[in-house]
Amino acid sequence: MDDIQKLIAIQEELKQIGERLGELFTTNHPRCMDVFEDIGAAGYYIQEAGYRLEAAKRTLQDDGEET
Repeated sequence: MDDIQKLIAIQEELKQIGERLGELFTTNHPRCMDVFEDIGAAGYYIQEAGYRLEAAKRTLQDDGEET
């Protein structure tokens, strides 16, 4: 598995984690309001990590085209 494939796999894992968080703490969860801010922040950073991995993947792909 090359580096780009590894980055894609990590992106998929992050996406799944974000989805699992969203499914766990729905608005009808009894503690939703207690963890809303923290879970929201975690979701934001998970999404942001995915964007950064996408940028790294594009850089690796661009470097591969120049060689």
